[in-house]
Amino acid sequence: MPEQTHIKVETENGDVLRHKERQERFLRLLMPVYERLARFARALVNDREDARDLISDTVLAALEQLDDIREDKAFLSYVFTIARRLAKRYRTRAKLFGEYDEEAAEQIHDTQASPETSLDVRFLYEALAKLPSKQRDAVILFEISGFSLEEIRDIQGGSLSGVKSRVARGRQRLAKLLGADDYATSESLEQPKYYSDEAAGRTDQLSLIIARKTNA
Repeated sequence: MPEQTHIKVETENGDVLRHKERQERFLRLLMPVYERLARFARALVNDREDARDLISDTVLAALEQLDDIREDKAFLSYVFTIARRLAKRYRTRAKLFGEYDEEAAEQIHDTQASPETSLDVRFLYEALAKLPSKQRDAVILFEISGFSLEEIRDIQGGSLSGVKSRVARGRQRLAKLLGADDYATSESLEQPKYYSDEAAGRTDQLSLIIARKTNA
């Protein structure tokens, strides 16, 4: 009996250690990308509460499936793929219950935002929704989440030239929808852009418009 008790204690201790190591690994992989994941989720669904649920559901799914990720570098693509897949369900649900109006646009942002700001945000997200899905995701990842083209390639797959084309074409179409004067080409997308810092290389009009509308 003492030997059995000893074996049981060792097994339990081993399980606790593995659980702790698993949690530590998950947090180490998640925390560097969490804020950008949150920005991505908020841009994918046109409702603040849905965005919160999408983030939570994505994190939970990623944690549950963590053992399937053999290499840490695959986590980035894995977690954003989960977010995109879940977002489709949220958008389908939104269509079933009707389109959101200005009240929904206000939910996207802080409750202190002015009606003018809420309307601007609504127009931005409506314009993003008109883009083809891969272009929309690429533009959101580049302009709002702040990923570099190489990181977007890791998330979306394919070639770097394909990513450049998606971002450039998505930006061109979005610029027209938002009334921006300058349209970016693939040659002008070499430097990553960062969502909250207009001083970090944001010089073209479209980027400034997006930064103003999403960071007001």
